[in-house]
Amino acid sequence: MYTIQQPPVTQDRSITSPSSTQQYFRTDIQALRALAVLLVVFYHARLGPFAAGYLGVDVFFVISGFLITGLIRTQLEQSRFSFWEFYYRRAKRLLPAAYAVIALTTIAAPFFLSEVGLREFRSQVLGALTFTANIALWLQSGYFAGAAETKPLLHVWSLAVEEQYYLLLPAFLVLIPKKWWLGGVSSLLVASWALCLYLASRDPSAAFYLLPTRFWELAIGSLGALLPTIPIVAAQLPKLRLPALTLLLFIPSLPIGYQHPVVDTALVCWATLILLLAPSADNVVVRGMAKIGDVSYSLYLIHWPVLVYVRTAWLGEPPALAIYAGLCSSFVASWALHRYVEEPFRRGFHTSCLRLTSGLVAASLLLGIWPSVAIKSNVDFDKIRQINYGLGRACDFRPGLPPQEIPKDCQTTDRPELLVWGDSFAMALVPGLAKTVGGAGLAQLTMSACPPAIGVASFIKGLVPSPYARAAEDCSQFNESVLGILKTRPEIKTVAISSSFDIAAYLKTDTPTERETSLAVAVEGIKALVEAVRGLGKRVVVVAPPPVGTFDIGECLERKARGSVLFGRHSGCNIDLSEYRRFRGLTLEFLNQVASKADVSVISYHDFLCDDTTCRTEIDGKFLYRDSGHLSYEGSEIIARQTRLAERVIGAAR
Repeated sequence: MYTIQQPPVTQDRSITSPSSTQQYFRTDIQALRALAVLLVVFYHARLGPFAAGYLGVDVFFVISGFLITGLIRTQLEQSRFSFWEFYYRRAKRLLPAAYAVIALTTIAAPFFLSEVGLREFRSQVLGALTFTANIALWLQSGYFAGAAETKPLLHVWSLAVEEQYYLLLPAFLVLIPKKWWLGGVSSLLVASWALCLYLASRDPSAAFYLLPTRFWELAIGSLGALLPTIPIVAAQLPKLRLPALTLLLFIPSLPIGYQHPVVDTALVCWATLILLLAPSADNVVVRGMAKIGDVSYSLYLIHWPVLVYVRTAWLGEPPALAIYAGLCSSFVASWALHRYVEEPFRRGFHTSCLRLTSGLVAASLLLGIWPSVAIKSNVDFDKIRQINYGLGRACDFRPGLPPQEIPKDCQTTDRPELLVWGDSFAMALVPGLAKTVGGAGLAQLTMSACPPAIGVASFIKGLVPSPYARAAEDCSQFNESVLGILKTRPEIKTVAISSSFDIAAYLKTDTPTERETSLAVAVEGIKALVEAVRGLGKRVVVVAPPPVGTFDIGECLERKARGSVLFGRHSGCNIDLSEYRRFRGLTLEFLNQVASKADVSVISYHDFLCDDTTCRTEIDGKFLYRDSGHLSYEGSEIIARQTRLAERVIGAAR
């Protein structure tokens, strides 16, 4: 998500030419803003063909770099540049509308967000107020994950990037001799682009959020503002307008994958620069688009929180009518924000330095405190929904560091007879089993996102996106290490393996051939593990994951308990059985084949939790789930006690 920042302009909305003192209004730039904001808004609303519409904001980065650099250059050449005046105008132009949106979003947050969501939101607010939102969101991470759609202020990260750029650019132009401007900006541009290209596959979140890897996009605009006027080149630029505009429309319509698309972004940025350097003729289409461009800053500020709250109220993708209503309200609200906040402050209303500064300080204090006040509740939902690590966090082994023995903190006795082996779903079993296994004792060897199987690392590596291919090798090492530990622990008689067993999660496509191949290889991986464990004289049993829904169950249960806004068929927080079977059909088929081909018992919660139509997610007001599929600590204990799970696990093993 990006923040669209309408670049600061002079009082009469005119723009200073980089090559002269002449002032004029670029209607075509307003139209370009409109194109960019519509790409992003439609992408966020999932309307139209723009699968990579978020690239529209990269257009704004280039525009901002171009206009701000041109403004500073002209003022320096006229010996009238002032740091104080520059930052005062930036604050007056940008902050009132941003603060208004942050305030409205903050007031609404307790009605839509869970306690966990409010804690994350508090960090987003503090980041927005201190111009470090990109860093705060990078630490929370996961822009392309589903969690991104629950962060109402996610989009302010790029406003922070631009503000950080504004802190550096004036100092650079003031302190560096004019003859080095062009070469200096070019060198920094190349270095930033190279760093972005390097990190895109190694740390995608850092490449996406941080200024050093985004600097080059704004620098492209700055470069355009510093280029000398060459008549021959200027005469040829208009011929490139149509190809550049075609690129701006075509590239955002392409499905671009998992990482920050550096090459595609570069094409969009250079195409934008061509359009900036070759102004188009004024016509009715350009003037019409420019009307939307006038409110582009307000529209982007307001539309994302609206869509987040609409989707949050429906616990996922709402009906189309709700999305259309959200978009319509966003356009109306953006007009009001532009008319009654942006324009009055831009034209000088309440803009004395003392009043503006004191108002912003007071607003910052109130906005910074409010999320903390809203979090307070009589029920500690944060504790109820804490991550279920089983016996402890140390039992979630880190990739690349496979265990050589069972840590003392990961076993309930010195000589445990039961081992739980698997991923985070196996961890969630442990609290209940540990409380009910009795004197036999229990040990835990688990690693998140690592299914218990042997010989599937190369297969998984070929299916997952490249940034995660290493995880398959780490998982293989972990499983081999667990097998090695079992050889040295003869007192362990029973091994319970558990996982999400979500084979579909590794698929690039959903073709029948791909499904059959995935299923066959995965079944062989479990079968190989079962045979290897039995070869050590131990018995094995498989524990199926609990039923899951297409929504965050823990989030739903908490918000229902808090009396938050909930609509749609999931508002009761129960799992629809037919939907679950469709959603995890491949997993259920996989478990059936494992039971048959590996000759192993599979223990399921279905009979206990589900009737003919739904699966319950709470018992006597107690949350069984902490998120979309993992059991809570309390839920693990309730299910283990009421189903006599430890007894069933040991009795069914063979």
